[in-house]
Amino acid sequence: MPPQEVGKIWTFIMDQFQDMSILSNDALFDLSLWNYFDFKSSRTNNSLEGWHHRLNFDLNHIIHPHFYMIIRAVQNNYAHNSAILSRHTATSTIPSRKKLFVNRNARLHDLENRYKQQTLTLQGYLEKVMRLIGIKKF
Repeated sequence: MPPQEVGKIWTFIMDQFQDMSILSNDALFDLSLWNYFDFKSSRTNNSLEGWHHRLNFDLNHIIHPHFYMIIRAVQNNYAHNSAILSRHTATSTIPSRKKLFVNRNARLHDLENRYKQQTLTLQGYLEKVMRLIGIKKF
């Protein structure tokens, strides 16, 4: 959603909850940090989720692991990242993203472009984005 539209939709949402119809200017994080409209890079934290999954797997899902188990997990993580870097250096290729996420990202860019060209209303844009990411109702 374009940053200039956030105030309108926020007002609409807050109007549904009565007496909270202002967008706070003293927010903890600036709008540009969390708004992904017109964002050209990765929109997800999948790489972080992958790292966390590998770490939990290396630690056998133990909640409070022993110090030396953590050291071993960090060493395994280093070895994993070194192997990926070596493969990238040798072949000049990076691991491909899942087709689902590539397609979803392309559809999001298409919706943004249609909204920018004013062939899609704000409400239509939001409905299609919600459907795309799996939100049932607004």
